[in-house]
Parts: sequence; C-alpha cells; structure tokens
Amino acid sequence: MIALYPGAYKPPHRGHFNVVKSLLDNSYNGSVYDKDNYKETGASLLKGLEGKKPKIDKVIVFVGAGERNGITKEESMSIWNIYSSYLGDVEILDGGSNPMFAAKDYAQENPDQEFVSVTGIRGDKDFVDLRRVTTFKNAPNVSGLALAAKPGSGIRATDFRNTILSGNLDKVLDFFPESLSREEISAILANLKDKIVSEILADNIEGYINNYFIKEEVVGDKIECDNCDWSWDISSGGDDLYICHKCGHDNEPTDSNKTQLVLKDYIASLTEYMLDQGMNITPLPEVKVRKDELNASNFFGRTAYYDPNEREIVIYISGRHDKDIVRSFSHEMIHHMQNLQGTLHNISTQNTNEDEKLLELEKEAYLLGNVTFRNWEDSLKNMQEGLGANIKTKK
Repeated sequence: MIALYPGAYKPPHRGHFNVVKSLLDNSYNGSVYDKDNYKETGASLLKGLEGKKPKIDKVIVFVGAGERNGITKEESMSIWNIYSSYLGDVEILDGGSNPMFAAKDYAQENPDQEFVSVTGIRGDKDFVDLRRVTTFKNAPNVSGLALAAKPGSGIRATDFRNTILSGNLDKVLDFFPESLSREEISAILANLKDKIVSEILADNIEGYINNYFIKEEVVGDKIECDNCDWSWDISSGGDDLYICHKCGHDNEPTDSNKTQLVLKDYIASLTEYMLDQGMNITPLPEVKVRKDELNASNFFGRTAYYDPNEREIVIYISGRHDKDIVRSFSHEMIHHMQNLQGTLHNISTQNTNEDEKLLELEKEAYLLGNVTFRNWEDSLKNMQEGLGANIKTKK
C-alpha cells in the first residue's frame, strides 16, 4: 500500500516528518474512510478508537507550488529530501499548483496500485478536511486515510516563524525532527531565515518591533526596571512602587513612552531599508531602550551598545533627539552584522587606542552606520517630497 501525502509544506516541519515516520513504522493512529463515513471515522479516531488500518509500504509526498512566507516549492522539496534520508521508502514529487490534483493524476496513471490519501485531524472542526477524498472520486484505487494528531503535537506556523526570527538554535530544534543534526538544521535555517524574515517584515515590520522592543515598565503583575532589568511584584512595591530597589531607578510611566512609539516606527523603517539593501542582519537582534537620567547627565555616558553573546542592542534615550537615537541604532546594527560575520570576537578592551582590530571595527560601524542612516533618511525625504508634489498636483 502506498500513501499519498499532498500539501504545501512551507516549510516541512517535525509534525510532517512524524506523520510520514508513523505511517512507515505502523505506529500511526488512523483509519481508512470514504466520503460517506468521514464524520464517524473522525469522531472515532479522536476518541482513541482505531478502524481499518492498512500497512503502509511507501509514502509519496507531493509538494505544492506557490510561495508562502517567502519559501518556494524548490526549498520545501530540498528540506523533504533531507528528511527522507531518515525515513525509509519516501518519494518527493512536484505537486504543481494543486498537490491534491497531482496525487489524483498519479493514482490514475497507476490503476493497478492501491493508494490511500492522508489527511490529519486535530478536532471535529477538521472533519471538513476529510472531504478532500472526493478529489479521488474518479480514481477508484484511492481511499482516504484519516490520521488523528497526538496531543500537543500541533505546530503553529506563527511560533515557527518567530522562533526562526529569534535565531535561538535550541528553540528552533523543537520545530525540526529529532533525527536531524544541528549542522543540518543550521543549513536549512541559513537557506530559509532571510526569506522568512523578509516576508514577515514586509507584511508587518511593526510586529517585529513590538515583539522585540521594550516599551512598558509594567509587565503583567510585575514591574520591570528598564535600567537594570530587575523585576518585582506590584503587590510588594509599597509606596515607592516604581522605584527599583536594586539600582534606585524611577520606572514611573511618563510621556517618554510616546517617544518610544515614534522611535519604533523609525527603527522599523530603517530595519526594513537595511533588509531591502541586502544587508546581512538576520537573525535580527533584540532591541531594548533604557531611560537613565544619570547616564544622560554624564558626558562620557553610554548612548548605545551591542551585546554579541545575547545578540542584543541596548539604546539609551534620556535627553536625546529621536534622530540621534536612531542613528545609534544604525551604528549598533553594523556591529550586529560584524557579529554574524564572525569578526566581532577576541576583543579584550573597549578602548580603541589599545586594540587596532577594535579600531577598525568601530571605523566600519561609524562609516557604514552613518552612510546607511543618511541614505535611509534621504529615501524618506524623497518619498515625502513626491507625496507633496502629488498633493499639489491634485489640488
């Protein structure tokens, strides 16, 4: 018996892998069904009952065309080919614009072979998906095979994309088959991350900034110091609720939060500009802002810094012009690029007079950071001038 497994697979993940694995080792919880009994079959499977369960000898995966989240059919097939080396008798085929139709055509071209078409369900809302078996009404050698997902086995595409954005390989591992090596996962991510990030940011650049930009002093039932990151329960804050008992910083919400909202828009725009220019900034860093009046009053105080170990940019905003703050962000993003390129290491001092390598890294950050900022700024000005001209023309 051959199982047909059509889908988009943008990209294939651990859930898809485990479906194929369970089919081939006969550990799957499933049952054959047809268009007349799909609801009853689905309900029985969700209760843990098994029906007719054929032994699967081979699985054919049909990968759909089109692009989702910046991932192409070719990239999905490439990932499936890596997976197949751990699975056994699996064939990966081009599913064209409609992988269900491609599977039907394949079955009709092989009338002497018996097939099952695989559809997974998590709840009764998925029963409608089982009706896809009607696609094979003109292929009598194909039956439906419903598979009940194991509890907790569902993988959300949003979580998958956000995890890739984070660049945390340990977390990304949860979305890939356990059989794969870290090197194989890294190779897959190297191919996917730019595409996924670019697609997400093109649709919702503000969403990224919202996720990675600290804008609130109060977090849930706790208050988090935006100076030292220490947190405490609101219930135990006392009369000086917003005063950090560790560093003494006043975290009371002020109008400066409005400034941060404006900054997010600018930083989002500059980040998108960097991606459009092909700059190697993915996986993106975490971005934090800090309000520190003492630091602002010190001539030698910090304006921003980049932590290469945490891949984190920290920007100080007290007493600074928005433009100057975003310019600091641009500078630190160049250090992030240097870190991703592997050049930002073995630095034992922060004094440029003591380390020639550090001096060269800072020269690059100042030059490229400022030039990138200026080019981005000019592009915004050009857009505004064009908009103004259009408005005048309409009037």
